[in-house]
Amino acid sequence: MSEQRTQEPSKQNLPSNKGLPEIRIILIGGRQLGGIESSGKSSVGNTILGKNAFVVGRRTARSVQAEGEVHGRHVTVVDTPGWWWHYAGENTPTFDIQEIIRCPTLCPPGPHAFLLVIPVDNIFPKVYRMALNEHLEFLSENVWKHLIVLFSCIAPFDERSFKKNLRIWPDLQLLLRRCQNRYHVLNIQDRNDSSQVIKLLKQIEEMVAQNNYFKFSERMSIEGEREKIRKEKVKQRIIAVNSQRIELQASIKAEEQYLTDIQIVILGASWAARSSAGNLILGEEAFQVDDSRTTVCCEVRHAEVHGRHLTIVDTPGWFWQYPLEKTSEIDKLEIRRSVHLCSPGPHAILLTVPVATAFNTFYRTAVEEHLGLLGKDVWSHTIVLFTRGDWLGDTTIEERIEEEEHLEWLMEQCGYRYHVFNCKNHTDSTQATELLKKIEEMVMENKGCHYVPDEKSNPFNELELKLKKGKKDMKKWRRQKYMLHKLLKERKRKLSEVRIVLLGGEGVGKSTSGNEILQEGFFDITLEDGFKPHPKAKQCVIKQREVAECQISVVDTPGWSTSNLEDAKEILRSVTVCSPGPHAFLLVLPVDKTFTKKDEKTMMELMSLFGEHVWRYTLIIFSGHWLKDTPVEHYIACEGEALQTLIRKCEYRYHVLADNSHNIKNLLKMIEEMVARNRGEYFTQQNREKKATTSVIQWFTGKVLTEEEWKKREDELIARMLEAAVVDLDAESEQPSGRRRQSFDKAIPSMSGDSLSDTTSSVGANTLNPTDKVSQWLRHLRNNAPSSGYDTMSIASSSQHSNMERIKDIFAMVQNHPGDMDTPKYARNMREEKRARSFSM
Repeated sequence: MSEQRTQEPSKQNLPSNKGLPEIRIILIGGRQLGGIESSGKSSVGNTILGKNAFVVGRRTARSVQAEGEVHGRHVTVVDTPGWWWHYAGENTPTFDIQEIIRCPTLCPPGPHAFLLVIPVDNIFPKVYRMALNEHLEFLSENVWKHLIVLFSCIAPFDERSFKKNLRIWPDLQLLLRRCQNRYHVLNIQDRNDSSQVIKLLKQIEEMVAQNNYFKFSERMSIEGEREKIRKEKVKQRIIAVNSQRIELQASIKAEEQYLTDIQIVILGASWAARSSAGNLILGEEAFQVDDSRTTVCCEVRHAEVHGRHLTIVDTPGWFWQYPLEKTSEIDKLEIRRSVHLCSPGPHAILLTVPVATAFNTFYRTAVEEHLGLLGKDVWSHTIVLFTRGDWLGDTTIEERIEEEEHLEWLMEQCGYRYHVFNCKNHTDSTQATELLKKIEEMVMENKGCHYVPDEKSNPFNELELKLKKGKKDMKKWRRQKYMLHKLLKERKRKLSEVRIVLLGGEGVGKSTSGNEILQEGFFDITLEDGFKPHPKAKQCVIKQREVAECQISVVDTPGWSTSNLEDAKEILRSVTVCSPGPHAFLLVLPVDKTFTKKDEKTMMELMSLFGEHVWRYTLIIFSGHWLKDTPVEHYIACEGEALQTLIRKCEYRYHVLADNSHNIKNLLKMIEEMVARNRGEYFTQQNREKKATTSVIQWFTGKVLTEEEWKKREDELIARMLEAAVVDLDAESEQPSGRRRQSFDKAIPSMSGDSLSDTTSSVGANTLNPTDKVSQWLRHLRNNAPSSGYDTMSIASSSQHSNMERIKDIFAMVQNHPGDMDTPKYARNMREEKRARSFSM
């Protein structure tokens, strides 16, 4: 939108030394992601005017004007709707955008200044600056010439503290530079200090003089005409909806009956206030509510409300505007399961849609696809429940529907059935009462029928089978981890330095994971979906910090999406960036998305850049807090073979990353164990290219092996031992309890490719159990192979016997205790056995 400048004023109209006789101001600003919800625009306007001209404590939903005489000047102030600071322009409701565009029409012929209001001690990350740029573009690119940043505070704030906070946020510094370092600090709690307002007005006058007394102005007649048309359309919409409801009530009056039992399922995207709505309907804190995702599996609650027995099923929300193909399999199953939890079916599906968010094309697609999980007939039993009603302020929901093109589609889908909830107003019980009446009307319209889900697609069996398999897999993996931990116990050392490389696709959370590991905001976070395209990181970035008495170096790499040659070169360079080489590659996967065959192919392509041996140094990191307390193994089980293949490639090394010191310590322990598995070696491109330049020993079969080949055989032996430990786990439950201890009777293959019976005594060889076979194999190594000087299980002379005995003990433990290795009972049994052995010695 181009700026129209007013004509240059004549000399007689130029301001005198006393200043401008009239000043017109527009207040703009966002609302916070957390902490301080509002920026304090309305309070700033009241402080400037010296009176309570604007309502404080209620969101400014439409642009509003006030004026007064202030220190010899006639001052006009326009307050405007705030946007969410972390929202891209396309995610801000259309009504709010139109009100921002309309604001110059309220102070003709145009404002002298825009005051961008920001709480003085608030955070200001990159996402805030990008959001600000997009929202100011709705007005004009030239708005920056008329902009002053006004930092609001509620207590005296000294210059030293201000500059300290400014240093923390480089994007705030960029913002100030763009408006030529014009800023002012205003204490909105101290109206008696007139000097701060006088100083602000003088600063505005100086800026106007710099602009040669040209005012910011827009084509106002167009917006004024548009406002008239909008008001008329809204009026007609309200009349039409009310008439439709009256006709419905009249048609069902003869059949009207009071429902004593109502069953409700609440669906919606994340942050759509599903749990809060459920609590408001039930009249109690039945569902947990906080700022993060709270519902990860369906929850059922009951209560007596206004003489009715209510059953409400709360469901996991899908990730905002994500299409169905990105939603995890476990969330899809939970959504499908919801309508089966209130037999014979729910009376109503409440689709929660927050009015604080634009219902754009992406949101519409997400709603349509996710409700499609329940069947084609779901819309006839659906009521749209608009949540976060406090965002409406003094506007109506009909005004919002009129502005949002896709909300009209939503209304048509559900037969114009909708209701508004202000979940912050817990004392207004009429909100729930009116909703229950609308549900009863819909039930009568549906001839008293429930929504009956398709029994053929009952997800209970599918979910049960997947979770059962996941539990069994988890049992296997824990058993293997336990055995490996015991095998490597003497090798493991606490590392004083750890070098890490983060790998993954675009937008998976690598930078966030790096910040959580280092417990500091070193890496720039990728902007959320919806922001205009921005250059992605093209170079590796390394950051270092001491955490848990360990010097950690983390390398963030460009996101991998295609076989781009330059990206490939840069990702490969990560190895040299953390010279002499990384101890661990962390492959980052987000748990708020599904993991498809395509994702598997992409990850395999990425890892192939480093060679097949990279998997020995790789650990999977599941990023994000989407799962909350749900075991990640449930997610792995439901996602299926694609993800499980990747986990097997990493020898079942995975970790769920959370932002706390205890979690980071566990990650470091896992890395230390992986380093021990790799004999203390870090990754280099030469790992796989070492040649036979070291001492050579004679294999008892006559074969000549280098130390590298011996290491390879040792690794293969360990892998076969781990496989042997769990190979018959599937059959354990089917065998009589008396046979379960002897279930591990599969021979461990020879490392030379020959059978054990060919290289050992043939007497009784085929009757040996796995413990004896491994012991026998190692005994031959000890008796026939000289030491190479390497402290490895296979060829270390002094520790060879203890390694063999430890392996025997571990196999015996597994055979005697085939249950879950992590159970307290098992740990107690192990301590008792160890204590008994020490006494017997």
